Amino acid sequence: MHISVILPTYNEKNNIVKLVNKIIKQLKKYSKKEIIIVDDSSPDGTFLVAKKNFKKQKLVKVFLRKKDFSLGKAIGYGIKKSKGKLIIVMDTDLTHDPIMLKRMVSNCKNYDLVSSSRYVKGGSMYSIFHFFFSLIFNFFLSIILKSKMKDNLGGYFCVKRSFIKKIIYNDIFYGYGEYFFRLLFYLEKNNAKMLEIPSRYNKRNSGKSKSNFIILLFVYFFQALILKIKNI
Repeated sequence: MHISVILPTYNEKNNIVKLVNKIIKQLKKYSKKEIIIVDDSSPDGTFLVAKKNFKKQKLVKVFLRKKDFSLGKAIGYGIKKSKGKLIIVMDTDLTHDPIMLKRMVSNCKNYDLVSSSRYVKGGSMYSIFHFFFSLIFNFFLSIILKSKMKDNLGGYFCVKRSFIKKIIYNDIFYGYGEYFFRLLFYLEKNNAKMLEIPSRYNKRNSGKSKSNFIILLFVYFFQALILKIKNI
């Protein structure tokens, strides 16, 4: 099984080396794997740190994007550069625990997408405030988009390339975290078998968050309405 792990970065120089080493350790039994770091020209030098630390690691590939920055587009870029039959996407601030990787890969034998979820039984998050506001917002998203998934904003998932090929990249991979509920929406339209497994989302390891939580909720709500209207 060839696995590709996509890591979009922006100002994560203090996290990226630690994260990649954890990923390599978790996936050591898989001989065919690659880790693709996509940096959006981080001012803190994340790209150079990654290049320097992994120049002898053939399985780690580091790319620098110089324009049209966004989390969604960085992920789409990484997927296009990848070769794996299974594609894993995760945040690079260590909020997503690499210990979930083996379980996601294992479950992808029977499912087209496996998502590491905060909102199925056993899932949790370090911030109670963030957890409950996201939970309420996810409830409204599920109504607007008629989603069967409980965590439409997680962004830590494993998906089969065969199903990624069925979607149009430009319809999904742009903006910030809303790319994920667009991805789930279009995969459901293509009858993908999807599974959520419980996971704890940890506190950021180092650095500051690049987003304002409350503002993002308004942006996500607006994007969900657009997605709904486009597909009526």
